[in-house]
Amino acid sequence: MLKTGAEHLEQLRDGRAVYIGQELVRDVTTHPAFCNGARSIAAIYDMKADPQNLEALSFEEGGQRYSTFYLRARTQEDLRRRTDIHRRIADLSYGMLGRSPDHVASFVTGMSMKPEVFGPYANNISDYHQFMRANDTFAAYAILPPQAARNPEFYINLDFSNLSSASGSRI
Repeated sequence: MLKTGAEHLEQLRDGRAVYIGQELVRDVTTHPAFCNGARSIAAIYDMKADPQNLEALSFEEGGQRYSTFYLRARTQEDLRRRTDIHRRIADLSYGMLGRSPDHVASFVTGMSMKPEVFGPYANNISDYHQFMRANDTFAAYAILPPQAARNPEFYINLDFSNLSSASGSRI
């Protein structure tokens, strides 16, 4: 399945709880803090779903079309196709979307090429890859500091003066 931008925006209206401070955001697709980001991601889905881009930005397997994010590169041509979609997203966003829909999809696709390294969980990565590509899923992650590091007082008593870089020079 190749999702369109409109379908992506509609999926964001699923009743999720998003807060800015104490404010509950009822619709991330219309709230001023999120609507432009949501539209930027929707533009990526529209670019992929555009019939003019169908061959370049998707592939067929088992009678279904999938985003090239999920293409398991086995040839140089596959790598070129994957590079092309990453480049087009970077061009569309002027390189400003560090967590675009191709980001985590690429990790999962790569891991699904050698699932046996996950031992007893090998089927999980294969199943998740299949789920993501079948639903044209946009998965992302956030990196947050530990709870203690969110408290400004945490930093007051830290002494970094004795830290050195790997080469032995002072940081």
